[in-house]
Formats: sequence, structure tokens, C-alpha cells
Amino acid sequence: MRDHPFFKDTPRKTLDIEGEPIEFPIFYYDVRLIAAAFTVKVSELKRLLPHPKFKPIQIWPGTGMLEIAAFEYRDTSIGPYNELAIAIPIRFPPGLVVPGLSAMKMMRKKRFSVYVHHLPVTTQLALKLGVRFYNYPKFLADITFQDVDDNLEVTLREGGDLILKMRAQKLTPGKSRGFDVHTYSMKKDAVMHSLVEGWAPQLAAVMRGKVAELELGEHRISKELDDLDLSKTGRSGLYGDGAMIKLNHPDTRWCGDTLEVLSRSKGEFV
Repeated sequence: MRDHPFFKDTPRKTLDIEGEPIEFPIFYYDVRLIAAAFTVKVSELKRLLPHPKFKPIQIWPGTGMLEIAAFEYRDTSIGPYNELAIAIPIRFPPGLVVPGLSAMKMMRKKRFSVYVHHLPVTTQLALKLGVRFYNYPKFLADITFQDVDDNLEVTLREGGDLILKMRAQKLTPGKSRGFDVHTYSMKKDAVMHSLVEGWAPQLAAVMRGKVAELELGEHRISKELDDLDLSKTGRSGLYGDGAMIKLNHPDTRWCGDTLEVLSRSKGEFV
């Protein structure tokens, strides 16, 4: 898939990372992904959000979502690794959030906007790049994928301690299509934006229904999630195999206090 048109003619910039040349955007040539959304009260989600202008997307009044998304990166420009995102779908820059409608629009257009709360990975290089350039909340962990009949079981552990286990349906493959994920993080009192562009030959999506079950361990993150009183059943989800992704560098920074745009660039790091 390295010669797929999705990657063709993409401008890239090489940076030296401790003596190792790394090209940006980072290319992900072969990805399996699975995700599910678990319901949480908006008042609980706001406790996790680092900025008051991050507005949780609501599926109905007063109820938002915690997204758990797992990625099996089988071939990338920085080597194979696994990753699991614990994220909150948000609206930013701030705007109108219509309960139900905003969530449906996000799923229908496959255009997601999230604050990433935890982002464990399985390699040192993925950890180093994610923290240094994107200020993503990454840490090293064990992330395993196991096919169990029509489900995919994803297990996250740190130091042998179970954080979570998600068993999600490998949804019936859909049509080929693109998808975008707009990620937001905080660095030195500034809000940072990065765009993740994706394309999948078959991307399945379900907006309603029982698509995943969640089990929590005794780890500090497990307890943090349990304190949210989130649902243990995912009611919407995604599944794709053979997907391709481009992780672009951070391109916009806003002042955390005033939301004034501090820098914006399509060609250079901000």
C-alpha cells in the first residue's frame, strides 16, 4: 500500500530527531482500527477537559461520549506499533453544539474532533515523537489485539496491570471512504491542533446498537474511568482494516486565555 495514490504528491519535511531522520507527515500504510463510544454525563467529562472552551459533543442533553479507539499499525514510516486512544469528542473552536444532531453529523461525515486524554503506545519512537511534537499524553504500555469469532478484543496493560479490555464487533465492512480526525492538545497554555487524514478501502460504522463491552482493571486510569460512571456498553462504533493514515504536524496554535490565533501554517511546524 506504500504506492497508493492516497500518499502520492504529499509534501514532506525531514527533521533530525536525536540523529534519526523523521519525515512528516508520518505515513501509516496498513492499519486496522476499531472504536466504540461509551456514554458519560457532560458534567463528568468537563472535569477531564483542560480548557473551558472544549465543548463535549452530546448525544442527548447532558450526556456526552468517551471514545476508546485502538489502532494496529502494521506498516508505517516509523515502524510497526500499536496505540490506544481514550478521547472525548468536542467542538472547538467553540460553537453551537446541538444534542444528538452534532453527534450524528460527526459520524455521517466521518469528520471527528477530539481532545485526546490518554494515548498509550508500544514503541519508544512513537512515544518520543508524540510527546515532543504534538504534546500528546502518551506513555509506554502493552496493547494486544485478539480475534475472537466476530469480535476483536483489545487489551491495555501497563507494567502487567490491566487498565482496560474492550471487546468490540468487527462490523460488517462498508464502502471505501475517507475520514478526518482533528486532535487538540495543550502546550504551554496554548491550544494546538493537528489533522489526521485517513482513507479506508472498507470502513464500517454503526450509530446505534450494542457494539462493544468494556472491562476495567485496578490501574489508576481504570479508576479514573470508573469514577466517571461511564456506560460499560458501547452504542456506536467504527471498524476498518487496511486503512491508510497521514499524521500531519501541528498547524495551528491559539492563546489559551483569549483564543487569539498565535500561529497558523500549512507548511511548517507551529
